[in-house]
Amino acid sequence: MRVAIAALFVAVIVFGARALSSEGAPAFPAYARDEDERAPARLAEAPEARRRQAGDSGDARLQASRSTSMPSYTVDPFWPKPLPNHWLVGAVAGVAVDAQDHVWITHRPSTLQPNETRSGWKAAPPVLEFDRDGTLISAWGGPGDGYEWPQLEHGIYVDRRDHVWLGGGGEKDAQILEFTRQGTFLRQIGHQGKGQGSNDTQNLGGAASMVVDEGARELYVADGYVNHRVIVFDADTGAYKRHWGAYGKKPDDSYFQKAGERLPGPFSGTVQHEDKPSQANDGLVYVCDRTNNRLQVFHKDGTFVREVFLAKRTFGSGSVWDIGFSPDPQQTFAIVIDGTNQQVYVLRRDSLEVVDAFGGGGRWAGQFYGAHNLAVDSTGSLFITETYEGKRVQKFTYDDARLKGSRSSGTEGSPSTGAAGSRSTEAEGARAFQASGSVARTGDYTLRGLKPADFPRVRKLAGNIYTFEQIDPSKRIVTVNNLIVVTSDGVLVAESQGTVDNTKLLLAEIAKLTPQPIKYVVVGSEHGDHTGGIAAFPAGVTYFAHPFSAPRIKVPTQPVIDRKTLQMGGTEIQILFLGRAHTGGDLEVYLPREKVLFMSEAFINRIFPSRPSRWKSPGSCRRTGSWMMRRCCARRSGTTGWRSRR
Repeated sequence: MRVAIAALFVAVIVFGARALSSEGAPAFPAYARDEDERAPARLAEAPEARRRQAGDSGDARLQASRSTSMPSYTVDPFWPKPLPNHWLVGAVAGVAVDAQDHVWITHRPSTLQPNETRSGWKAAPPVLEFDRDGTLISAWGGPGDGYEWPQLEHGIYVDRRDHVWLGGGGEKDAQILEFTRQGTFLRQIGHQGKGQGSNDTQNLGGAASMVVDEGARELYVADGYVNHRVIVFDADTGAYKRHWGAYGKKPDDSYFQKAGERLPGPFSGTVQHEDKPSQANDGLVYVCDRTNNRLQVFHKDGTFVREVFLAKRTFGSGSVWDIGFSPDPQQTFAIVIDGTNQQVYVLRRDSLEVVDAFGGGGRWAGQFYGAHNLAVDSTGSLFITETYEGKRVQKFTYDDARLKGSRSSGTEGSPSTGAAGSRSTEAEGARAFQASGSVARTGDYTLRGLKPADFPRVRKLAGNIYTFEQIDPSKRIVTVNNLIVVTSDGVLVAESQGTVDNTKLLLAEIAKLTPQPIKYVVVGSEHGDHTGGIAAFPAGVTYFAHPFSAPRIKVPTQPVIDRKTLQMGGTEIQILFLGRAHTGGDLEVYLPREKVLFMSEAFINRIFPSRPSRWKSPGSCRRTGSWMMRRCCARRSGTTGWRSRR
């Protein structure tokens, strides 16, 4: 018999790492142990999954999946509406949806910087309530008589009695608070500064969020910012009932004082950690063990059921931040957010298999900077908060029409590689792609409706701008893309192919376009698959390369340290070094009039910027602007000549 949990769509978050009074710096994309193992590139190690980059085209459309059975989401850039009173929100550290589908958030006013609160702007109260349309309808919270306000606001939940529960992730926060929806204080469980560890039954340790099982009137608390457990209280009296750690075992705090690294162990983490109980309608408890990159599932008595790792090579703040469920009666899908890789993963809840994902790091609608908390309303819409300097909540509208088979006609989107039993054939994929008119962002050319006979392939981006694509048929992927700029003053080419033979094919296609000679070659990357065919270019060509790359190229080069601007037959061409990306000397080519940007290996198959794991700093991409995403030809991305839709 299944146990139906009334708090069906509300997710609870708790940080369970070592005690921290503030959150560490974000790192995205995640840095993995090996350059070829970075988590964003592997899509949580699920080969069936296909990502949809959120916001990368400047439009609001998020194609979360192309299968007839997959959920799809559209970011609503106009939700919520602007706040009154010159109010601003800091890092948003909790979100909940109540029985009326009102959305509640808690934020950290203390995280607003002095340059944000000048000229009359000020922090909003820490608890904000929005109606369905995103209009602010109530605001309250902060220190008061009779209770201890948390050092570090973290987590919010609204139960079916309209009681608002708040947690705290500060080092001394050993309490959770209960209020009416109007902000009248009702109860405090635990006391600030009194926590005695993960087996203390009277106090908590950095309890960041909670959920109420309405049928049993039990309060599940993810107690993990300082402690490392799930703890359950009577929701009416506050009396302790039970607790457990990873695998349903008794928590052992001494683990964190012992030398050596033995992960995965208990709910644990060295920077941040999140234990996240959230309950689907089968009575199971889902716990996000954040910095261990895993989701663990339990029965409500704490009996361990199973676990799954997501993006398991992710370092830093981990990959499993929060969880919610699709609105169908079976809750077929679980949605997990990843604030390190800035992704939203879609899992089949029965198998915990990742079948899709979307997202990406950035500031525009649909992108994320520290995707932190997740709540789902009765219609299936997602509400995702952002911590660090993201400082916002975004709404992603659930498209239930797609679950009714509206996409089976192939009139929208590209095919899904889907879960077992829903995979499209290559022919179906080609038809779906051709019908959609969309860009398939994949290196597998068959999923773009192409076959080996279509290559080599030349595409026109603008009046005198072209791209060249070739394939590696043994791997069924596109090799390096080339940019071709034809002018009355000669031809500029970005990159060679990886072999002399393929580069000769490139030269043959250029000869079909123009009798003009090749004058310049830009070396975007020093890797062999970008330089192996250089010997095929005719004598007299001038090569541009960054000093980092020059020693690895066996021809004389002109250095580009920052920017080189060429004027060729009335066409301005900028050769740019925007900071290290895939190599130490990546060069990009930008044509400002045509709004065309060639990114070489700075953008590889949805990874931007694409960096090896040994580079710990975020790199230098600050000089990139929205023009970067107007048109782009990227190696192995399948996005050659991609235009934004505004």
